[in-house]
Amino acid sequence: MIGLFSRLRWVFVALLAVFAFRLGFGLCSDLFTEDETQVYLLGLRYHASHHWPFFGPDVNWTQSEIPGALQPLLVGAPFDLWPIPEAPYLLLNVLSMGSLCLFAAYLSARLPRVPRWLLWGWVLTIPWTLDFSTHILNTSYILPASLVFFLGFFESWPPLAIGRVRPTVALALMGLSLGWIVQIHMSWPLLLPFIGAAFLARLREGPRALAASLGGFALGVAATGILLLPTLVQYGLSAGSGGTAHNLHLHWRNPLTTLATTTARFLSFASLEVPRFLATGSPKQIVFLEEHLWLAPIAALIGALGIIHPVWMAIMAFRRRSTLPDWPAVRWLAVLTVLLVSTSYFFVMEPAQARSFYIVAPVALAYAAYCWTFLDSPRWRLIAAGIVVVNLLLQCALAVIHLSGPTLYLDRPLLVEAIRMHEPDLFAHRRSYARDLTPDELPSAVVGADAAGDLVVEEAVMSRAFRGLTVWSLVVHNRSTSVAYRDLRCETRYEDSSGAVRETHDEDVWIVVQPGQTIRTQVIDGARWTAPMAHAEARIVAAQPLRPKGSGPAWR
Repeated sequence: MIGLFSRLRWVFVALLAVFAFRLGFGLCSDLFTEDETQVYLLGLRYHASHHWPFFGPDVNWTQSEIPGALQPLLVGAPFDLWPIPEAPYLLLNVLSMGSLCLFAAYLSARLPRVPRWLLWGWVLTIPWTLDFSTHILNTSYILPASLVFFLGFFESWPPLAIGRVRPTVALALMGLSLGWIVQIHMSWPLLLPFIGAAFLARLREGPRALAASLGGFALGVAATGILLLPTLVQYGLSAGSGGTAHNLHLHWRNPLTTLATTTARFLSFASLEVPRFLATGSPKQIVFLEEHLWLAPIAALIGALGIIHPVWMAIMAFRRRSTLPDWPAVRWLAVLTVLLVSTSYFFVMEPAQARSFYIVAPVALAYAAYCWTFLDSPRWRLIAAGIVVVNLLLQCALAVIHLSGPTLYLDRPLLVEAIRMHEPDLFAHRRSYARDLTPDELPSAVVGADAAGDLVVEEAVMSRAFRGLTVWSLVVHNRSTSVAYRDLRCETRYEDSSGAVRETHDEDVWIVVQPGQTIRTQVIDGARWTAPMAHAEARIVAAQPLRPKGSGPAWR
C-alpha cells in the first residue's frame, strides 16, 4: 500500500510538471497577432460588459461569425474568477490536458502492450497538441471536445468498442462535443458521418437501443448547444447563422494533390512537425534558424523525424495483418477519414490547410498508437524515449525564444489595465463586420487617428540573411500625443538604379506603440536582394488606433 501511494505521488508530481510546462508554452505563444487577439477580445468584451455574447469566432474568409456564446464565455468567464491576463490560459490548459490525459488513458486500455509513458508523453508533448491547445485561439478549443467525441465514437462503433463506456453514454459524449464545436469552429460538419455511422450501428441492435442512443445524444447536444439558443431567438435562423452559410462553395480541386496533402497533414497531427511552428512562412523560418544556429541541429533532427514518421505510418496503411484484432478497423477508419476530409474541400471556400481539419486529430493519434505496435521492442523503446526527450528540449527552447515575440508579455500592463478598467478597446478593436458591435467599439471611434502621419520610421537598417533574404531593423516613433497604435502595416519598396520600383511588400508588425513612444522592431518581408536592386526603403502605411494607457474610462 505504501508503495502504491508513493507511485501515485510521483505520477501526480509528473503530471503537475507537464501541466506547468504546457501552461508555460501557451503563455510563450502569440497573443498580439490578429486571430489570437480577436478570440481573446471576445472574452475581454464579455468580462467588461457582461452582456450576453451572441456570436463567437470570426471566419475571415467570408467575413462571417460563428454563432453561439461558448467561445466568449470560455475566454471571458475566467476573468470573473481571477482578473489577470493569464486567467483564460489556465482554463484552456486544464481542459486540454485533462482531455489528453483521458484519451491517453483510453489508448493505454486499448493497447496495454504499448508503454504508458510513450502514449502519455507523446500525446502531451508533440507539436500539434502543444501549439493548438495551450494558447488563446479558437482552434485550441477544438481538441478537448474532439478527443471526447472520438472516445465516444470508438465506444459506439462495434468494430472498435472495448466496453469502457456504454453506447448510450458514448452517444451522449458525441452530442456534447458536437454542441461544443458548432460554436467554436466551422469544421463541425466533418463529425456528421461519424455520428451517422454510430447511429447506424445502434439501429441494427433494435428500436430500443436506437431510442436510448437518440435520447443520450440529444441530452449531450442540449448540454452545450443551449448556449446557441439565445442567438437564434434574438437574430432568427438566417441572421443567427452569422453568415456562415457563405463558406459553402462548390468548386473543383485537383483530387490527387488534395488527397496527398491531406494525408501528409493528417499524419503530421500525430508526428513531430516542426517547420510550421518555428515561424510563419519559409523566409521567416530561414531567418529564425540563422539567428539561432545552435538550435538548427536539434530542429533538423526532429524535422527529419517529422517527415520519416508520417511516411512510415502511410506505408503501414497497406499492412493488413496484425496480432490486434481491431487493427483493420483502425486502419480503415484512418483511410476513410482522410478521404472524407479530402472530399470536403470540394465544398468549402477555405483554402486547404491543416488546422481547418484539426478536429480529426484524435483519429491520427489512435492510428499512430496502433502503428507503434509493429515496432515495439526494447531497442525501439529506448529510441522512442530519446526522441521524446529531444523533442521536449526543442519545445522548451522554442518557448523561451518565442517569449520575446508578440506574446501576452509584449505588453502585459496594457492587458492588466484593460481588465481592471473593463475597457477592452485599450487592447484592441473587434473586426468591423462583427454583428453585435456598437459604433464606439470600432477603430473609427478613436478621434485624431492618423497612422501614416503619426508613425514615423526614424531608422531603417536593412541586412541580408541566407540567400539574400532581407531583414529590416526599424525604429518606429509615435508622434501623436493622444493616440496609441497596434497592428502596424509596414510597406517596403525596392528600386533599381534608375529609380524604378522592382518590388513592394506589405508586412504586419505586431507591436503596440503608445503616444510619444519609440520602439525598435524587426520586419522580414520575404524579399530577396538581387542584382538589379540599388535602393530600398520602409515606411508605416497603416495601423489600428487605440485609446492610450492611463486615459481613463471611455465616454459612453
